Amino acid sequence: MPSSTPVSVRREGDVATVVLARPPLNILNLATMDELAAVFGRLADDPGIAAVVLESALEGVFSAGADVGEHLPPHADRLIETMGHLVVQLMSFPHPTVAVVRGRCLGGGMELAMGCDFVLASERATFGQPEVSVGVFPPLATATYPRLVGLRATYDVVLTGRSLTAAEAASMGFVTSVHGEGDLDAAVQALLSSLTPKSRAVLQQAKRAVLEGYSLWLVQAVRTSSDRYLKHLMATEDAVEGLNAFLEKRKPVWKHK
Repeated sequence: MPSSTPVSVRREGDVATVVLARPPLNILNLATMDELAAVFGRLADDPGIAAVVLESALEGVFSAGADVGEHLPPHADRLIETMGHLVVQLMSFPHPTVAVVRGRCLGGGMELAMGCDFVLASERATFGQPEVSVGVFPPLATATYPRLVGLRATYDVVLTGRSLTAAEAASMGFVTSVHGEGDLDAAVQALLSSLTPKSRAVLQQAKRAVLEGYSLWLVQAVRTSSDRYLKHLMATEDAVEGLNAFLEKRKPVWKHK
């Protein structure tokens, strides 16, 4: 059953499971992102943690993305900044992180999952960055995906806004492995069993070594992409029109300016 709070933590030995439960779609509003950041901050400082799993308590959805209403002023600046800090926090988390995806994983939800070290998906999971369809682009995806999966796959996802099957997402490098619904939990446990017996100090240093090459300029890339979103994209009429059309449940009328 979903928790009464959008973010809860379940502890089993040296593994913590962070659970999203904000019905009906686990929309990531500012309050939920703040709570996620606080939870991961506490877990990062916990010496008893060996690995963290991120999953949804809701059937059929990991997260359908960030709150579209908060993409508009006066919340846009804080939304983009908060989402950027959260994904960077996940990517630089000291211990291994595993996103477990069942169902839809879209927009900011996909960016959140991609911030984890491993993404294990049900064969029924779907992934996508549909922001372009409502007149904006995903700043975290544009900053991180080219180095994660390359330019071609990033253009495919970001510019088309199309939905990917779990198998497609795996073939493009977004997903670590895909499993039948009945086998996913066992696959997660098998992965954790390969991680938790290792030296936490060694794993932490190994992650840092990987990130030194990967994220030496990640923070600057996130800042640059976020600035373009806020200062240039949001200055266009079509970005505001697209977001408002989504909220008003109508088709956007593009002015192409």
